[in-house]
Amino acid sequence: MSKKLKINVIGWLFLIFLTISKMFFDDQLSIITTGLGGLICVIISVSMVLYGTGKKTNHANS
Repeated sequence: MSKKLKINVIGWLFLIFLTISKMFFDDQLSIITTGLGGLICVIISVSMVLYGTGKKTNHANS
């Protein structure tokens, strides 16, 4: 299992956890589902999901 795949899987699990906690446990977990804390958690999880999807460039030939 590569490092990229591990980070992507952890990001998906975190994003699924945030979605379920927003849908079912909004009052109990309001610190990570609303406001600036929720936005930071979503940004972290999306960046983990998208880790390694960028275009690779070869700077040696330029």
